[in-house]
Amino acid sequence: MNFTVHVEGGCADGPISPVRTLVLTGELDHGSAPLLQKALEGAYADQCRHLIIDVTGLAFCDSTGISVFLGARRALAAREGNVALAGLNARVQRTFRLTGVADAFSTYSTADEARAALSAS
Repeated sequence: MNFTVHVEGGCADGPISPVRTLVLTGELDHGSAPLLQKALEGAYADQCRHLIIDVTGLAFCDSTGISVFLGARRALAAREGNVALAGLNARVQRTFRLTGVADAFSTYSTADEARAALSAS
């Protein structure tokens, strides 16, 4: 299964949304993690403070993907920002629980819920 990252929103100062959303589909593993890392590096370069990672379409995530998520969390915490996960399905949620990082992220049913929460902060 292929892996894709679709970027929504911007983070530059001005009228652009202060929250960037990354919509993931497919399988996130050792081979596809660099695609996510590249999208995250773009968010860091644009000075994003808040990120939503919409995993509704994510069929699989291994420990490499979890590591990338944790790296994003650390990077945004350094600028007093947040990473929120939206749309965790049972399979991906189980991976987060088994690796002990389920409580490290704020989770929301949808990206819209996450956007509302992050925009208010």
